[in-house]
Amino acid sequence: MNKPSKFSRPSREPTSEEVDRVIGKAETRDEPAPATPPPEAEVRFTMVLPTGLSDRVDKARKAAGGMARLAWIRLAIAEKLNRDGM
Repeated sequence: MNKPSKFSRPSREPTSEEVDRVIGKAETRDEPAPATPPPEAEVRFTMVLPTGLSDRVDKARKAAGGMARLAWIRLAIAEKLNRDGM
């Protein structure tokens, strides 16, 4: 069964019920959509850790439930900044 292309003209005019059904499903807004704040810019950099420190990080993150290394490091940075009042 071949489906007609969505770009082809319909073989007949739509009925008023079909038009009303399509219009009824459309979204209407009296007010513009709320503006979303722009995403915060990211700073990317490479971090190199000595093997001993990397091993300590891996041990601590596994004890914390097996978090991903990057997630654990971000959490550790946030905790340190909060502790120091920054």
